[in-house]
Amino acid sequence: MATLSMFFGIIVKMYKERGGRHHRPHIHAQHAEKAASFDIETSDILAGEMDKDDVDKIRGWMSIHREELFANWKLLGEEGTYFKIEPLR
Repeated sequence: MATLSMFFGIIVKMYKERGGRHHRPHIHAQHAEKAASFDIETSDILAGEMDKDDVDKIRGWMSIHREELFANWKLLGEEGTYFKIEPLR
């Protein structure tokens, strides 16, 4: 799983799940012992749960970096490579 970014204790990762539960582009976020996956296009939570403050931070970060997230999704699927994305500051 590729670690794309880390901010405020939140770790954002991505991998393309071939035949997995989430066929649409998504990220996985974890903070402490809570984790959730988020749809890249809508920022909706697909699975899991996180504290509201963390969800708000992740959604804000996603809105800033949506194009980069889609680019990474494509890269991981086609080439198995990815690039880091700036953290939320």
